[in-house]
Amino acid sequence: MRTGLVIYASSIEKLAIFYAHVFDLQMIESDHSYALLVGGDFELVLLETEVSKKGLNVFEARENTALKPTFFVDVPFELISERIKEKGGVVFPPKNWTFGGRQVCDAHDCEGNIFQLRVGIRGG
Repeated sequence: MRTGLVIYASSIEKLAIFYAHVFDLQMIESDHSYALLVGGDFELVLLETEVSKKGLNVFEARENTALKPTFFVDVPFELISERIKEKGGVVFPPKNWTFGGRQVCDAHDCEGNIFQLRVGIRGG
């Protein structure tokens, strides 16, 4: 099964660069109102609307959302953290527990969208 995520953005270009860089996603298509990025069986759609441009505070993490996307990465925590910081995101300290055999931490992208990282090779 393929899976995907839609994120509303105040800046398509900035957010597309962030997710492409951090998670090695490929830009498949885009215009002034959307971008489609793909990696493996995952598809990320970024949508820019008048409402999202007016309603997003790009300087504040939005922790009060009902959803938290999770990204599974098989690279060292230090590497993924550096990628996130290079493009304007923030990584919270890793939690002192694992879930599903992976180290867990939260982060947010350059527009304040919170996501969870599960870092490490499962079972390893």
